[in-house]
Amino acid sequence: MSVAGNGRAGGTGLILLMAYLTGIGQLALSLYLPSLPAIADDYGVPDAQVQLTFTLFILIFAVVQLIVGPLSDRYGRLPVLHAGLIVFSVASLVCMIAPTVEILIAARIVQAFGACVAPTLSRAIVRDRYEGAESARVLAAIGMVMALAPAFGPTAGGFIATWFGWRTVFGVLTALGLLSIVFVYLSLDETLPRDRRRRAQITSIVARYFSLLRDSRFLAPALVVGFGMAGLGGYIAGAPFVFIRLLDVSPQVFGMFSMLNVGSFALGSAIATRLTGRVYSVTVMIAIGSALSALSGIVLIITMALGFWSVLSILAPMAFYFVGMGLSMPNAMAEAINRYADDAGLASALLGFLQFGGWAGASLAVGALGTGTPVPLAAVVCAVGLGMLAAALLILARRAPGT
Repeated sequence: MSVAGNGRAGGTGLILLMAYLTGIGQLALSLYLPSLPAIADDYGVPDAQVQLTFTLFILIFAVVQLIVGPLSDRYGRLPVLHAGLIVFSVASLVCMIAPTVEILIAARIVQAFGACVAPTLSRAIVRDRYEGAESARVLAAIGMVMALAPAFGPTAGGFIATWFGWRTVFGVLTALGLLSIVFVYLSLDETLPRDRRRRAQITSIVARYFSLLRDSRFLAPALVVGFGMAGLGGYIAGAPFVFIRLLDVSPQVFGMFSMLNVGSFALGSAIATRLTGRVYSVTVMIAIGSALSALSGIVLIITMALGFWSVLSILAPMAFYFVGMGLSMPNAMAEAINRYADDAGLASALLGFLQFGGWAGASLAVGALGTGTPVPLAAVVCAVGLGMLAAALLILARRAPGT
């Protein structure tokens, strides 16, 4: 059911605003992906060094959420949200004008500090306003809407980089960050009343994090989210080099490939929005989606190991992987945080840490294994898909009759 709140944005307006804020982080990741080879050529550095602008961003993005969540539980959502958006906008501007790759890497690290705030607090705000199956449906709807951001990102980023150069991509991110500040100021009120805020010492916060990690009701669905995002992270880390370097795909065409994959995620989210709580339970939807992602990973690694390297043989299994993510992840997010009304920010932060920590780990794994062939990308996707399924089976076992 819906929980009382005094935010000016409500219903569809709240969903769109939360999707936009979550999409800011997605665009910071995806908009510049087609530019990675060009950035390496421009600075005259190896691809692996430029890949640090992606991997370090994800690592910081994951870790800082552990701080952002408790801060918002103590001081409220809006002050922390405004600060994060300002940091993001300033860092994006520095990325645009960075004279060296070292400054670009440093600016991306700072940008990650700001970028992680919006998605973390978006989940917490949804939890402030909604409960139960309704929370899962809202998160699924946000997932469907926000899928447009990573779909639009590489496509637009490829054309922007080709026509105006890669620096303009970060100019666009600067503008989007400034717009988000305006949107939040004009349309969102505080959703966490003062009487629900928590003052806690660092030791208490750490203890609460460990308490969540020991709670299988949180950890199992959180691992579904973490493994699911790891597959996306491994794909994004390796795909630009596999498609552009190995398969000789242009940056513009590579950017358009994301329309299929993220459209698949949107399809899965749309199905989850229709079926969750009406036809299937949250738990069953998680299991169905995880099984589909795992099967897709198996097909991908077998195909790549046999040497059938082509655009279609990579895109087709990944499309089904993303449908599985769309079915499972919004439901897993809701399953993980719905039990923690008084710790929504903290639970959302830990969920985000596992989510993007998995992404970062998969990115590092693909980079360490090499991007000279599609096999490392496929191996990582297969491994994390199986991890999703294992975590989903843990949820089913916990929900079995008599337990």
